Amino acid sequence: MPESVDGVPSPHPDGPLSGYRILDLADEKGQLCARVLGELGADVIKIEPRAGDRTRANGPFFRDEEGRESSLYWWAMNAGKRSVTCELRLDAGRELFHRLVASADAVIETSAPGTAKDIGADPRTLAGVNAGAVVVSITNFGQTGPARNLPATDIVGSAMGGHMYLNGSDERGPVRTTAPQAYAQVNFQAAVGAVTALYARGVHGMGQHVDVSMQESMANAMDNAQQTWDILQVNNRGPGPGRMSVGRVGPRYIYEASDGWVAALGMGGLIGPNSGAVIDWLDETGEAGPLAAPHWRERLAVVQPLEPDEQDLLVGIMEKFCRTRRKDDLVREAQARAAGWAPVYSPREIVESYQLEARDYWVQVRHEDLGETFVYPGAPWKLSATPWKQRGRAPHVGEHNEAVYGDALGLDPDDIARLRRTMVI
Repeated sequence: MPESVDGVPSPHPDGPLSGYRILDLADEKGQLCARVLGELGADVIKIEPRAGDRTRANGPFFRDEEGRESSLYWWAMNAGKRSVTCELRLDAGRELFHRLVASADAVIETSAPGTAKDIGADPRTLAGVNAGAVVVSITNFGQTGPARNLPATDIVGSAMGGHMYLNGSDERGPVRTTAPQAYAQVNFQAAVGAVTALYARGVHGMGQHVDVSMQESMANAMDNAQQTWDILQVNNRGPGPGRMSVGRVGPRYIYEASDGWVAALGMGGLIGPNSGAVIDWLDETGEAGPLAAPHWRERLAVVQPLEPDEQDLLVGIMEKFCRTRRKDDLVREAQARAAGWAPVYSPREIVESYQLEARDYWVQVRHEDLGETFVYPGAPWKLSATPWKQRGRAPHVGEHNEAVYGDALGLDPDDIARLRRTMVI
């Protein structure tokens, strides 16, 4: 498992975005976007108020000790960036920020529509400072439209983007995915928008405004639900433990094993042309029950909807069969019989996955300030010539003030001291 070197960020001259500078003003809707760009080689500078970005208060915390340097959320979203402090509500702070913009390639901001101008970060102002800068604005509903000023969090994005409707069941109603999917979706789609605009600048020579909506990002992650409505006028919805297909809740496919859960599509493979192999498996253990009869074999080999009592029979057999066996054993045997089973992994099991280990997915990140090393997720994709790279821990508040303001802007120690005295940084 590769380990990062001390220091933030570690060099990455081979990255595809090496040489680009990104200024990060974002909240939850854009911090992961900026981190991804940094791991592709860009110099990402996180601009924080003097007290630190408010997401440093997001739990959980290392060793359950609350503090602006111990937020695990902050670690995950901001690893490998540089941090400077700058009070953008002050004229002197905006002037300092614009000096950074003059040498930047992109700015990522998440202000509510129409309010970025209050901190000098709106596209028109930034274009006047640097016509080549790409401005990525990530908001709840986009810069235009009647909902543009509505407040929202991840759960609102999930609800109004349609994703929540596809989860849950008729009994429970729609439910949100536990992990913040709306934030994740809008971050990655914003990253795609940013690199597309940077590429276009290389062709046309000008920066542009990238308007990214959390709602629209979620609406793009709806599988084929919109097309099912457009073509068939059928609304897919939350299927519970089953699977929704053209408006019908299909057979159950999540079953409890002795040590967790397995996902087994097609009632564990009991429905369809390969159903005979699964029936043979059940029959070999003496647990096929009536399914071993020829008429059931013929009935299940043909893909057609099952009656409720037929579904209940198959579910009962599968539940009893799976409950007494380990999930890995079930999956191994099912796969050998060409049945599409998979284990449902817990977070710990994902970290311990032999497949991810074989691909060197996980990386060890040294937190020299704590004297410890932690396991972080690795590359979202593998590039053979211009690789992704994890670039170290998340920065402390203002950790790079001297390096950025001194080296990048040419300010001397007296200038930096004066900015501190006047509470600009």
